[in-house]
Amino acid sequence: MKKVLIAGASGVLGMELCKLLSQNAGIALRLQTSSSEGAEKLKEYSTDIFIAGNEDDFTGIAANIDIVVSALGNSVSLFTKNDSSFYQTDLYANKKILEDAEKNQVCRFIYVSILGAEENEKMSLPGSNRLFEKSLETSDLDYTIIRPVGLFSGLHDLGIMAKRKLVPVIGDGKAKTNSIHQSDLALFISEVLEVGDKLIEVGGPEIHTRLEMAEMIAERFDAKTLKVPESIAEAGVVLSSFSEDIKHKLENFKYITTHDMIGKSYGTKTFKEYLENIDENELP
Repeated sequence: MKKVLIAGASGVLGMELCKLLSQNAGIALRLQTSSSEGAEKLKEYSTDIFIAGNEDDFTGIAANIDIVVSALGNSVSLFTKNDSSFYQTDLYANKKILEDAEKNQVCRFIYVSILGAEENEKMSLPGSNRLFEKSLETSDLDYTIIRPVGLFSGLHDLGIMAKRKLVPVIGDGKAKTNSIHQSDLALFISEVLEVGDKLIEVGGPEIHTRLEMAEMIAERFDAKTLKVPESIAEAGVVLSSFSEDIKHKLENFKYITTHDMIGKSYGTKTFKEYLENIDENELP
């Protein structure tokens, strides 16, 4: 029986991991979440739930654990307010877990980072992920760093905008990406649970331009696309009166939508299928 800790278990990817791994009779789960609300969502998958937020003590979280899978990180949605910075969550909270994992001689640590972490260390979101990658790389643990291109669920913001009949496209929309469904990514993680390469960049089965994806979203919600020049988007990030949290998210959004973001092809779920199954009523 392998004892697996899932950090960030009540998030979108974490929930998919819980659903998948809880079906494996050879795995016992410990699930980390930051709130009692999160714990309530998780109780059907395990009775071993560790509640700890960024400022809390994580001591003992990795006791008797064989494998850690961390999907712990702040929301990238413009419509979800984070109570802490990316550095506090994506870096420092993960470092607390890593320290306890080393103390308890955990066999293996899998960290879900983001594609572009290495190229954009000065930006808050990718920078915090890259700094934790470095901590993991210099640890004594066997590890795998997974850099997904981006989750389909991460594009919900565009769906929310589409409900208001406009889907923005920064630049010419020619940048390519192969985003992945969260359940496909969970399945990929399960395949490298016990052994895997040190670094894996992974995406979904289809490559689209950003304009193509925006047009699919617009068609789904009967909306229109609007091209926003990069210079205007840049000025909006720099000059806006938005909170630091929103500014950092906009900075990252501008980068990933104007650069090719392509990983190893994996999975079966397409973006079109994902859009067809979105419940409009669940979008604000």
